[in-house]
Amino acid sequence: MSRPAILALDLDGVLVDGMEEYWRSSLAAARSLGAPWTGPQGEASPAFRRIRPWVHTGWEMVLVAWALTHSAPAEAFLQDYPGALRQWQARVGQSPAVLQDALERHRRACLSRDPQGWLAQHRPYPGVAERLRRCGIEGVEWVVITTKGRGFAAALLAQDGLQPTAVYGREDGSKVRVLRRLLEQRQPVWFVEDRLPTLEQVMADPQLRGVGCYLAAWGYLRHADRQQLRPPAHWLDHATFCAPFHAWPA
Repeated sequence: MSRPAILALDLDGVLVDGMEEYWRSSLAAARSLGAPWTGPQGEASPAFRRIRPWVHTGWEMVLVAWALTHSAPAEAFLQDYPGALRQWQARVGQSPAVLQDALERHRRACLSRDPQGWLAQHRPYPGVAERLRRCGIEGVEWVVITTKGRGFAAALLAQDGLQPTAVYGREDGSKVRVLRRLLEQRQPVWFVEDRLPTLEQVMADPQLRGVGCYLAAWGYLRHADRQQLRPPAHWLDHATFCAPFHAWPA
């Protein structure tokens, strides 16, 4: 089939670039829990930008920001990301739940106090909104699956007038679980993600063998991701993403 019944897309790194917000919110959450900081709070630090492609969920960003306030070298995370997370979590003494809650509370406060200011810290990738609006003409439903809170994701989409069939946030469980439910509704399902380990989890699940997997070339990729990409996942560049579905690799 030359097109999916459901197109499932990650949010951060696929639809929007929110690097500025990740840094500001993560830093604010870390500081609310006691982390010091004397440097700039606006533009994301170069070290944070380098580490961001390894991040899976929000609490990890808070821990990374906390480590950077103590001048932790980026190389420690780049060489052994899981090990560096464990080391800094033990040093900070805060659980993932506490770190995540601090991040969520800060974001809620920003959305309540200055919604336009918070939304402006995210930039939609060029051509993405226009491409998604054509999905309806092509008879394709599109949904968003993100580790961000559902409300935050919905607000970001609404800013660009985008109305997916559904938004699945961190409250809805893992992306693997959400994709299983989508497969029960309609097939085929195509999934666009910028995090290779997530695609590898999807491909390793026997129940998800029918899902078309695509790695977004414009997202937050690690240096070796393209070389490590294996079938049946496909490399998806921005021009192909914006093209009709029959032009996508299948």
